[in-house]
Amino acid sequence: MRVLALADDLSGANEVAAVLAALPQHTDGDPVRPAPSVSATVRVSPRPAASDDAAVTVVNTDNRRGTPSQAADRLRAVLAADPAGPGRTLFLKFDSLLRGHIGAQLQAVPGAAPVLFCPAVPELGRTVRDGVLHVDGTPLAETGLWAAERQAPARTVAAQLAPAPTRLLDLGTIRGAGLGKALARAAADGAVAVCDAESAGDLERIAAAGLAQGFVLAGAAGLAAALGRQLGLRESGPLGPHEPPQPRRADVLIVLGTASAAARRQAEQLAAAGVPVHRLRPEQIHGFALEHRGTVAVTVDAAVDPTISDALTAALTALVGRHHADRHLVLSGGETAQAVLAALDVTELVPLLQAHPGAVVSVAADGRLVTTRPGSYGAPDSLLRILTAMHFLQDTTRKVPS
Repeated sequence: MRVLALADDLSGANEVAAVLAALPQHTDGDPVRPAPSVSATVRVSPRPAASDDAAVTVVNTDNRRGTPSQAADRLRAVLAADPAGPGRTLFLKFDSLLRGHIGAQLQAVPGAAPVLFCPAVPELGRTVRDGVLHVDGTPLAETGLWAAERQAPARTVAAQLAPAPTRLLDLGTIRGAGLGKALARAAADGAVAVCDAESAGDLERIAAAGLAQGFVLAGAAGLAAALGRQLGLRESGPLGPHEPPQPRRADVLIVLGTASAAARRQAEQLAAAGVPVHRLRPEQIHGFALEHRGTVAVTVDAAVDPTISDALTAALTALVGRHHADRHLVLSGGETAQAVLAALDVTELVPLLQAHPGAVVSVAADGRLVTTRPGSYGAPDSLLRILTAMHFLQDTTRKVPS
């Protein structure tokens, strides 16, 4: 079984590749480098590949920006150029905080295939009850997690997907005997089935029922993981020869493209561990010269301001361009990761392992390690765990079972 996943930003693309390919999670004391259960590649841009032997192919559509109509047009174009086709299952990966032009893209799914949508990731405290997305028990609209966006989120998932028509499948339906009939009614009405979910078991039921009735599954990493288990990807193993490049030894540059409170706490832990952390005001970034060797971090010293986000991304990208030679990269935030890798002409990544859920360490064709992570993810020790995983990959010799 092969899977084609489309993600609307790069950190999400790597995240969905990690869960579909059942990437191992690094833990201290691992004696050898673990082997991914399933082969996977991530395309940094939506350009079709000449060939692809991977069991899981993830394409970054870079659809988080622009207008809803542009996002819909690009999704149609990507699917026209690289269709799922017979024997390949399509998954649409979106933000677990509902950012981006989700409804417009769900309406752009070609053909008569019905769509179901669930953004729940229970292991990260993101659940859906009565059609409302909660983060650690608080409705999304009350969390402040959209502070970097130009507008506030809608109070319900259905309202956030407008103008796509929707039908809510509540927890009672998800856990009851009528799930199949409810999905059939949504399909007959031409509505997106918006599913409640509070546990991994809920997501398993949603994925199984959706697959059985020919739905295109769409949502966040929680539903992607359930899809991978339903398809038996872990049992089927790699598809075709898929040996990733050998990571080379190099210093690490950490770029935090977000001024969130979580990123500030993570940077503080880095500094406490002895890692030089440069906190730059927006006007300082363009003229900054990186002089340190070894591991270095650069973060933005500014309040969250959506009106300057594009300029900040451009400035951080230029900084990396000046100092990227012989450095592995940690890129926090999908927009930052996309811009930096496009500027460095990195077109494809092979995911290797997870430092923690959402933080995926990949390798590029030149042996450069690249870790991406959504800006909103991670405990205060997130960056330290990422560094530990990257050092592990550099220090261990390849001992991958055949």
